[in-house]
Amino acid sequence: MAKPRINIHISPEAAKLLDHVCHQGASTKASIVDAALKQLLAPTSNDRELGILIKRFDKMTRVMERLADDATAQSETLALYVLYYLCITPPLPEQSRAGAEALGRKRFEHFIGQVGDRLMGKERYGDALLDHMGLEPVSSERGMEAAE
Repeated sequence: MAKPRINIHISPEAAKLLDHVCHQGASTKASIVDAALKQLLAPTSNDRELGILIKRFDKMTRVMERLADDATAQSETLALYVLYYLCITPPLPEQSRAGAEALGRKRFEHFIGQVGDRLMGKERYGDALLDHMGLEPVSSERGMEAAE
């Protein structure tokens, strides 16, 4: 099959580059322009791979934003609790402290048990909070699948 012939005008800089490459004995001007046009205009596997990477980075960005939102909610919850504890809780009289400390240790053990349960994959506080607010809780694994 005969190759189609075209006449084009290129910039002086492009002409210098083309002449330089041809003088090095790499190939002819026609073959260099042909290869450059094919690479520039033809969809390549690199373009598809780049598209897949961009899509994956977008998904990861959404997951990271969700994690940042979770961390912000946790920080605000802790800050409000500390403020409430420091501002509202009155100091105990000396004779009541021993009983209060024993009750505090018991409550702390219960608290640690619940934290452990939540970390082991049982109900998450964040999910319960979102449910209370009328929003749908999304786990990080389901979030990645949904984002795909």
